[in-house]
Amino acid sequence: MRTTRRGWADEVTTITPVSAAEFRAQSEGRIPEAAQVADDVWCVPLEIAPGHMPFSLAYLVRDAAGDVHIIDPGYDVDANFHAVVETLRDIAGERARLASIVVTHLHPDHIGLAERLRAETGASICLHAVEQWALEAVVARASDPAGIRAGLAAWGVPEDRHEELVHAAVRAPFTAVRADVLVEDGAFLPIPGRRLRVRHTPGHTAGHICVVDDDEGLIYTGDHVLPTVTPGVGLAGPDGANPIDRYLSGLVDMRAFDDFVALPGHGYRFRGIAARAGQIARRHLGRTSEVARALEEEPDASVWEVASRLSWSRGWENLPPPHLTSALRQTEMHVRLVGDGRHEEMRTVWGEDEPHPRPSE
Repeated sequence: MRTTRRGWADEVTTITPVSAAEFRAQSEGRIPEAAQVADDVWCVPLEIAPGHMPFSLAYLVRDAAGDVHIIDPGYDVDANFHAVVETLRDIAGERARLASIVVTHLHPDHIGLAERLRAETGASICLHAVEQWALEAVVARASDPAGIRAGLAAWGVPEDRHEELVHAAVRAPFTAVRADVLVEDGAFLPIPGRRLRVRHTPGHTAGHICVVDDDEGLIYTGDHVLPTVTPGVGLAGPDGANPIDRYLSGLVDMRAFDDFVALPGHGYRFRGIAARAGQIARRHLGRTSEVARALEEEPDASVWEVASRLSWSRGWENLPPPHLTSALRQTEMHVRLVGDGRHEEMRTVWGEDEPHPRPSE
């Protein structure tokens, strides 16, 4: 079955859903039931705060000793905590032990429940080393209004818009979490009897990871590749590199996993990750082309001026503060991609651009 749908989603014609139940639930905006998805692997759909995607997907993995490990435990709300605990008990009984909490990236709909689960179970939290740094930087930035204003000024944001954007930034729902285990690219997670390999996939955030199970042909993608949404890029503050450049390069690497089943952080499990990665890349390059045209018309335009000339599904004037800040940050990345000449290089890799219908979220 191939999919084509709109709304929250891109028009998707490149992938095959693995679970009809997950696909229907995503299409209808409701949360599906937890289910076993492979030997000793279970998927637990979890609630997300209103205004976001319908749900996130957590994954429970049982090791050779009978202990359980969770990948991306989701938002910190009671319903999610109970859903995880109930599935854990269904898997391993009343003596079930949660041994580790693996987090693909720092966003609250992925890391939010980690601290509570650690406190309740003693499980260790595992993050990429760069993501630990990024999380600390994001939390620190939220307590630095002066630094936020300086960034807005550098983008050319009119002064009468500063206060609302600063207010939104300092209210961002990030919580300081100190991981027990920091991993690097290529490391194997401490899960007895299973070879789950870390693959650093920066872009969405600086320390984002995918987790590869070569033996079972599974790849846990977090928000690196999603089945129906073009993931936003650089959603954790600056890291010295250009996140969109790193993201596009990382999407090329997904071609190696086209025979794998993708287990994403949102949507539904699917096959066809190489084609989906290509579609996402072309959507982002479509935005870069739009930025390039704006700069041809006015080479010295500020980031604010360039962004105001781009197409936004909500309309530029209707973007709420958090989405406006994201739009400006991502516009800056595309401006840099054009300036570095990387846009044309990436077009030779991915082919013709596709329209970018909405700001990535």
